[in-house]
Parts: sequence; C-alpha cells; structure tokens
Amino acid sequence: MSRKNPREVKRSHIAPLPPAARVASHRSRQASVGRKRVEIVVPSKDVALIRQLAERLRAGPAEAAAVRRALEAAMAPAAVRTGKELVALLRTAPLEGATLELERDRSPTREVDFGQ
Repeated sequence: MSRKNPREVKRSHIAPLPPAARVASHRSRQASVGRKRVEIVVPSKDVALIRQLAERLRAGPAEAAAVRRALEAAMAPAAVRTGKELVALLRTAPLEGATLELERDRSPTREVDFGQ
C-alpha cells in the first residue's frame, strides 16, 4: 500500500484553482511573510545581477543586512562639502606649516574713473 502526499489527497476531490486565483494566493502568502512583487526594467546585461541581488535579499537576515548596508553606502548621496575640507586639504599640501592669511582685505574703497 502506497502513501499519498497529503496535498494530493486534499486536492484530489477539489477542482484546480484558476490561474488568477493561484497567483493571488501566492502573492497573499508572500505578503504575509513581508515580501512584495516588484517589476523593473533593466539592461539585459544586468538581469543576472539583479536576480542575484534579489536572491541575497531573500536569504537569511544577516546576509540580507550586509547586502543592504553595501547598497546604502553605494547609493548614498555625496556629502556636502564645506570650506573646512578645503582648508584641511591645503594644510596637507606641500605648504604644510605655512601660515595662511585667510582674512578679507578691509582697506577703504578707492574711487575709479570710468571716463564718462
């Protein structure tokens, strides 16, 4: 006597679900575990890369977290630079040790003749 798969026994007397219902059921199960279907358009050469990325994100929490950190670092906007970085750069240049006069010239204005 052979044992049947419980799923086969359970569905043997029920008509198969139509494709749309199967898709809806699958998406509902995926949503219940925190997943969502996304459709994107990428260059053909990147398809395998995107699939590998999705596979890693679906992997265990530690691996997915590592991938997210790497992606966030790569996609982060460039830091806004201020004058402090320029001064630091100049101080590390060959002029290191030279004193820089960074004050504005406050001498009185002079008259200019425009020949009018």
